[in-house]
Amino acid sequence: MKELLKDVVVVLPGIMGSELRDKDGDVVWGTSLGSLVKAVLTGGRAAKRLQLPDGIGDSPAPDGVVATALLADIHVIPGLWSVSVGYEGMLAWFRTKFDVVEAGQSNATRPVNFVPFPYDWRLSNRASASALKKTVEPILERFRAQSGNRDAKLILIAHSMGGLVARYYVDVLGGHEVTRKVITLGTPHRGALNALESLVNGVKEGFGPLKINLTEMARSLPALFQLLPEYACIESASGLKKTTEVNVPGVSSVNVADAMRFHEELRTGAAAHASKYEAHPILARTQPTATTARIVDGKVETRRTFEGRDDGGDGTVPRLSASPYGVAPDSATLRYVMEKHGGLPINDPVLVELEGVLTARTVAARGADYDIGVICDDVLLAGQDMQATIEVQSELVVDAVVQRNDGSEIARSLAVDQGDNTYGAQFSELAPGRYTLRVGVRGTPETVTSPFVVVAIDQE
Repeated sequence: MKELLKDVVVVLPGIMGSELRDKDGDVVWGTSLGSLVKAVLTGGRAAKRLQLPDGIGDSPAPDGVVATALLADIHVIPGLWSVSVGYEGMLAWFRTKFDVVEAGQSNATRPVNFVPFPYDWRLSNRASASALKKTVEPILERFRAQSGNRDAKLILIAHSMGGLVARYYVDVLGGHEVTRKVITLGTPHRGALNALESLVNGVKEGFGPLKINLTEMARSLPALFQLLPEYACIESASGLKKTTEVNVPGVSSVNVADAMRFHEELRTGAAAHASKYEAHPILARTQPTATTARIVDGKVETRRTFEGRDDGGDGTVPRLSASPYGVAPDSATLRYVMEKHGGLPINDPVLVELEGVLTARTVAARGADYDIGVICDDVLLAGQDMQATIEVQSELVVDAVVQRNDGSEIARSLAVDQGDNTYGAQFSELAPGRYTLRVGVRGTPETVTSPFVVVAIDQE
């Protein structure tokens, strides 16, 4: 029997996780392999259509682009952020476990109680939070009136940057008054080095034999600036400095300063309102993750340590950044899983946690007694080998499996122990398409998920 939802559940994707269409209804960002290839190849012309004008600030999209759906499938712009598995798996899980009513399914006795919320991920998170408020508060009012449950509130479930949108809504725009819970999955609450590296070093100026440059497009996105680390992350002779305390080469200091004001708004709002709703941050800590950086010859060189410690993360978001303002980094509220950033929406322990939080039962996700870290490429050209480096304690039997997007197995490799707690696995002759690499210790169910794509040079 499906569980009843007594509140309105809203799901927010991360950056690049919403389909975007232009004013004519044509897809300008989606997950079809053809769209991905066009974004990666052809000089990046398709992705460059997403570029915003200078000085857009917190304004809505001036080009008529609208967000129409959560992306179901694997998606990535190489070099901008990490690849994600998409959201169809999570949405399907909700529809199986809970009695959800979505837009187009409601009637007088069954109001909408489940809202996948796409947003234009290029824009400022302030603008997206305003759009969230305008969308969900009328839905909540209708739910209260039609269900008879006047005490109903919102439950926001957000992956990655979607958590910044959710927290700005609840902590700054008054959403705390109508929100019961905010559940974040790998949200960079205090930013991530990926954003700094993309903005300074450029976005994949060279990719295999191809030459694309999406740097100007990336630097036009207010949302990407708001993903910059808020914490002191840049090495200097006098210790770690914030991005506002050094000259960040090639990047607008005005945009950097505004992004730090965005984080200060979140911090101030959390201090005032975080006690008004429940926060449930879910994060990973076992993956090799860039946490600090040096600036050398005008480029960013990333480091995995912070003040001499390697605290890990999810491969994209460092552990120290994944706890929201208002939640102490050592709080028992934090829930840890062994996964990479892009795989969190379909991670089994994550779904167990979600079910426990939504049904108000105490359910603890089973943790492994070992840690696995995986390093591999997100995007390969046809003909390139998939090579994975696996960090895990030695004397274990480590399996690496490549699966198609439908879950069927393509190839399996027994990872080779290379010493120093490092294993290696290699896969060859992968056809163009979307895949998932799963790494685990034989005899146990815990795995780490790394989505990736293979693209063909001659594909138009």
